[in-house]
Amino acid sequence: MRIIRKPSALLQLFLLLIAGFSITRAQEDPLKGLDTYIEQAMQAWELPGLAIAVVKDDQVVYARGFGVRELGRPDQVNEHTLFAVASHTKAFTGLALGLLVQQGQLSWDDRVVYLMPGFQLYDPVATREMTVRDLLTHKQGYRTWAGDLLWWASNLSRQDVLVRLKYLEPDYSFRSRYGYNNMMFVAAGELIPIITDTTWDDYVTARLLKPLGMSRTNTSISQLPENGNVASPHIRIDGKMTPIPYRNIDNSGPAGALNSSASDMARWLRFQLAFGHWEGIQLVDSAIIRETRTPQTLLRPGANFQRHFTTTHFLAYGLGWFMQDYHGYLVLRHSGGMDGMLSYSLFLPEAGVGVTLLTNAQDQRLYSSLPWYVVDRLLSLPAKDWSIAYLADAKAAERKDTQARKIREKNRAKRSKPTLPLKAYAGTFHNDFIGTATVTHGLGRLVLHLNSHENVIGPLEHWHYDTFVSKWSDPMWGESFVTFTLDSNGKATALSLKVREEFIDPLEYSFQRAR
Repeated sequence: MRIIRKPSALLQLFLLLIAGFSITRAQEDPLKGLDTYIEQAMQAWELPGLAIAVVKDDQVVYARGFGVRELGRPDQVNEHTLFAVASHTKAFTGLALGLLVQQGQLSWDDRVVYLMPGFQLYDPVATREMTVRDLLTHKQGYRTWAGDLLWWASNLSRQDVLVRLKYLEPDYSFRSRYGYNNMMFVAAGELIPIITDTTWDDYVTARLLKPLGMSRTNTSISQLPENGNVASPHIRIDGKMTPIPYRNIDNSGPAGALNSSASDMARWLRFQLAFGHWEGIQLVDSAIIRETRTPQTLLRPGANFQRHFTTTHFLAYGLGWFMQDYHGYLVLRHSGGMDGMLSYSLFLPEAGVGVTLLTNAQDQRLYSSLPWYVVDRLLSLPAKDWSIAYLADAKAAERKDTQARKIREKNRAKRSKPTLPLKAYAGTFHNDFIGTATVTHGLGRLVLHLNSHENVIGPLEHWHYDTFVSKWSDPMWGESFVTFTLDSNGKATALSLKVREEFIDPLEYSFQRAR
């Protein structure tokens, strides 16, 4: 028989203190000190401004802005400040098509060519077999960002872009592997006017933005309020963070044209966490929501990803969402990147947690590291300073880029001269996909102009032999090597170039002399 002794008064007092401490810890704000962390991280990344919102259990538990809308001006960022959210748009486009599926006007597996008879790709098999689902899955046969030069800063319309898809040669076989593709989402969005007799812009606004009360969110920079609460994009020019104008991307709207605020994006996250339910109404069937989150394309995580996400076992893309596991939770996420603006949103349905972060600067990774830091705090996961970890990666990448530039400069034949007189390189050159490139000669120099990109010119400086460097007038384009090909008679018959392959388009385009 066990003898049970009553605890001493001192022991009882100790147990009460321990219990009180546990309750205090449980009630302690998991986001305590976040303001200070963000301010310090912004300094480390030299970030002008950001807006963040955090959702927990259908409540916005944190929402505020930091920094300024534009460097050199006093206007502060708050949770209502508008930013370009770029590829966040894809989840809206995927769900807009889901509404048509819900209404019986469309099937995920309808063939695109039957809905859009003019749809034609380079690969006839892909043309015939491409379904609505395929348009949203990034496995159409192209490498990441392939062909984006066609619409980026161009004067082409959405229809112009789609018509030229037949000239874009794929890199892989249809449905064989992942490659992030914007133009397929343009095609997906352009199905909406065919089926509904209204534009993608109006449909998304009427069926998603307005019902969710996302009153500040719009589908075009033409709708940004003049002199309103709007952040300016920034990029580094000559090492200095500099404000630049917004990029009009109406021609790729369904892939990335939305502008929104942290407070509005918090509504989107709450709606997603509620599986399509909003203010007492099931706006979208939960079955449709689940379909957009069903893995369609498996991704192979890179070395850096695996180093940071040690508990992640799978990485996939659905119908407008990336997805992965994280410490046993399912995570849905998407980022957005446009000239001078980077954004990131994620949510964990099982935990009822969501974070959205909008920033107004290029060349930084705080936008994609801070949300994970917040998630760790909310879920009481092991502490990790994501900003510092990503900053170390950025510094390493910068050193690697500097080394590559040094090697390139070392390999340059500095004493070489152009084979031909400069005026012999002038002329009109043509590429079926991009269009016409014109090289003019005057005042002792060459200037390159892509005719579909009327606001961008490229003065050419000799690099070596028959290769020149185009220092584009658009700062986002940076510099491009332009190489001329000579025939056996010594005539410049072609030129080739890439435009910022690490951010805009990885493809090298060859233009044949037309005259």
